[in-house]
Amino acid sequence: MYKLRSKVETTGARRASGRLAGALRGLALFLAVGAAPAGAATVMHPAIPILDENGNHVLDSGRPYSSKMTCGTGGCHDYDAITSAYHFEMGRDEARDDFGARHGLSHLVSPGYFGGYACMGGSNPDVLAKKANASEADFADRGSAGWIQRCVSCHTGGGWMEKDRNGNRYDETDPESVAHLDGDYFNRGTDENNQPASPDTVAQWDWKKSGVVEADCFICHADLKALVKTDPQLAVEGSSDALTHFRSLRRYVLANGGYFRYIGTAILEFLNLRNPDDPSDTDRSLVNFSRDTAAENPVHMRRTSPLYALNLDGNGDPILNWNASAFDENGRVSIPMLRFPDNDNCMICHRTSNSRRGFYGFGEDAAMTYDEDGVVEEDYKDDVHKGLTWTENGQTRKIENCNACHSKGYYKSLASTSNVDLDADHNFMKGNSDMDLRNDLDYSPNARSCVYCHDEAPDPAIPSGQENMLMAHLERWKANGDMFGYTESSLTRITQTHLDVVSCQACHITNKRSRRGRPLQILYRYRQEEDGRLRIVPYNPRIRYYWKDRNTGRVLTKTDRNSVFELKHDADGNMYGVIIDPETGQELPTRVSARMSHGSIRFGDPDTYQGFVDLKKVYDKVLKSKGIANPDAVMVWTESNEYVMNHNTRPATESLQCDACHARTARGSFSALLRADGILGEGTIKKVATLADRRMYDEGMVLLDMPYMKVDDDGVITESVADILYATRINPSLTVLNMARATSASGKPQKVAIGDAAHKAGLYDADDRSRLAELMGDTAYVFAPIYGDNALRAVALILPSNTRTDRVFPDYRLHVELASDTVTDAANGAGLGSLVSNVFSLEATDIDGSTVADFGGTRVLVKIPYGGSGEDIKVITSPDGTAWNEIPSSDIVMVQPQTAEEDGFVMFWTAHFSYYGVADASVPAAADIAPSEDAEAEADSGSGGGGAVSWLLLAAGVPLLFRRRRP
Repeated sequence: MYKLRSKVETTGARRASGRLAGALRGLALFLAVGAAPAGAATVMHPAIPILDENGNHVLDSGRPYSSKMTCGTGGCHDYDAITSAYHFEMGRDEARDDFGARHGLSHLVSPGYFGGYACMGGSNPDVLAKKANASEADFADRGSAGWIQRCVSCHTGGGWMEKDRNGNRYDETDPESVAHLDGDYFNRGTDENNQPASPDTVAQWDWKKSGVVEADCFICHADLKALVKTDPQLAVEGSSDALTHFRSLRRYVLANGGYFRYIGTAILEFLNLRNPDDPSDTDRSLVNFSRDTAAENPVHMRRTSPLYALNLDGNGDPILNWNASAFDENGRVSIPMLRFPDNDNCMICHRTSNSRRGFYGFGEDAAMTYDEDGVVEEDYKDDVHKGLTWTENGQTRKIENCNACHSKGYYKSLASTSNVDLDADHNFMKGNSDMDLRNDLDYSPNARSCVYCHDEAPDPAIPSGQENMLMAHLERWKANGDMFGYTESSLTRITQTHLDVVSCQACHITNKRSRRGRPLQILYRYRQEEDGRLRIVPYNPRIRYYWKDRNTGRVLTKTDRNSVFELKHDADGNMYGVIIDPETGQELPTRVSARMSHGSIRFGDPDTYQGFVDLKKVYDKVLKSKGIANPDAVMVWTESNEYVMNHNTRPATESLQCDACHARTARGSFSALLRADGILGEGTIKKVATLADRRMYDEGMVLLDMPYMKVDDDGVITESVADILYATRINPSLTVLNMARATSASGKPQKVAIGDAAHKAGLYDADDRSRLAELMGDTAYVFAPIYGDNALRAVALILPSNTRTDRVFPDYRLHVELASDTVTDAANGAGLGSLVSNVFSLEATDIDGSTVADFGGTRVLVKIPYGGSGEDIKVITSPDGTAWNEIPSSDIVMVQPQTAEEDGFVMFWTAHFSYYGVADASVPAAADIAPSEDAEAEADSGSGGGGAVSWLLLAAGVPLLFRRRRP
């Protein structure tokens, strides 16, 4: 146990030295990292004081450390800006109670893991409670506090773990001001003292007592390979390693115990302060938690030894023993840190990629190995890029971790102090991923992609030495004999067609295996790429089911579903579940399996037709108890996420060959048609599930959510790649939210150069771009949806950049939505002319989630699509969708009629957001606006699975669907 200094002796001196240190920290940081490799090598961070959440030195207070006070408020970094990145927020900043209803799943409140379709829990995952709940019966499985306890293993703190859905810090909110059953301040399964209770209990969480989970910088910036155990109780023979102990302390002991403010301190017990460049330095850490490995009731921790219980003080809080000898005479400590996270830091959370997409990171396992003859040894964890170098911005880096492709500043020179970014943007680069989190950041910019590095970069990597990748493929295919039988004049066209339709990943990622080396079936579907084209990509679907009421769409939560089961044990002590009638309490004869999974009981499904009927009947009664008249519970099979595969690239010799997709003709040349038994054909089948009886589907108790799912006579649900490709040319969405077909989109405006703003807004004509520059200057903020309905993706909101707007616009969230039929009809019948555009609802919310009524005198430029051919038009507006009027004609700045060559649009100024549309007074009769191509496609495809779309629509409509006009 370390002795604490007197608070009276040291507090003033430490605060003064902290201020002095802050003035020199920027230069010191440069000196610390400037001579070090820019990759994942550790550097000694400048000496800093460690402060608690009140700004007091931890040696004085004995309290847990605060990253916000140590690194942010009391340090050099913009903590709030850093923790607003999507890795921290995980949907908190996009959450709203009606989010799910807008996207067909009423129980969801955001697109991210905070309130979205939870990644864990199989087909019965936890559901986050909404902000406002009418009753305890409406309160879902967990509030925000319970979500922390469930998900802390893979989330670093900050964002949703620190702030509520209105942007307020949980523990700074007056408990008396909290609305009853507020999902951020109440929780299911715990009492008013934050202690475990029955699932029937919904009580207010005491955030003052627990504190919040601030961002844990060290999960990403500590060398996890160098963690060390300094508590002798944990160093006994057979004990788990330091990383396991850190993770178990964080999750099982602190999070489950409700000690949230202590969670960030967990890693400091195991973070080795030894200077890696000083051979004489010794292992030591900053703190130890006081624990008792001989406690009668130790905390259960999976795969962790020894078990223990924490020693608590008189207030019931963990006792911390801060190591005074680790600090210098001014109360500061120098900590080894990674400037960029290493592979292990990323994979501590992304390790689930092992089973989901066969990805094992960019650690040593990804390095290719060779036998004594130089032959590459087969290893499904390898990636051909591991250990190579990439040069950008004059800086060369080895491809050793995720930063090589996903970090914006990885290739930034550190030749001067001006290049040290203390507030680096933590929104890592991403493309169109299988999560609809912050879609507005997709391709803005994109992660360094195959196409960029091998074709579009200033100095592309083309191993064959050809002029470009088109020629590289063409010449290789010619050399292999793959072009046999085709004319010389057709070879370029054939090769370019493949590059336009098939992604690099589809051919160059093969031989995937999940955890423990089990083969992972690769399927193929279309995805929207950075250039707007649809290309075939490899993926693995996340197949799941949920239960809902057919009539209202209400989804049953985990609590709802588990309420009809009762756990029992047979004579041998084996667990099983029985179904209980919620109205009578009667035990039904059906039994189901039961097992412990991640600390809770998971019940299986009935394995007979009658058992399934029994389950449906009791779920009908659960729905009835929630006030639903004539309930009709149905099981819906769906795919929550399409896990796209982008890693573990194989050498060119192991890529897919032509015969994987194409058959040969009688002349020996490859046919242009696809093989039915090829990887893209109808013979490539994935088994989704097996129903207990086909009657479950025939009688409507089971619905198939994906149009390519089919049921055979034996009740086996399958899907073929041919059907998947057919359907995903119409709807290439990568999650169950169907964002590629959505009628609403939201995002934050991005500040960009005016040329980039014009490009994002779809302004490609030189005169239009010049006009925009006249209106906006050199830079502007822009939001332009890239997914959703055709009309939605033709909208752009452009905001001016100046000293005043730069303070508020980055925190605004902008919302664009296609108006309802009722609103559209009202606009069309308002006597202002017939609509020649869709009607759009525009909305802005601030950092607290409150609606922005106006922009303080600043005007916003709005671009909406226009389908007419005349230039004498009106822009009409309504605050509520009922009363309509015309905006001043002087506010209309551009009108581009629709032509065969150009998409029509209108641009106008507005000082506030509401409903907007374009009307043509010269059209004599008000006629219903023609449905968008998206709506026609959806109508033709039927509802709920299996509907057919005509080939004419598929061929003619899809290229338009994902098109943005370019010169």
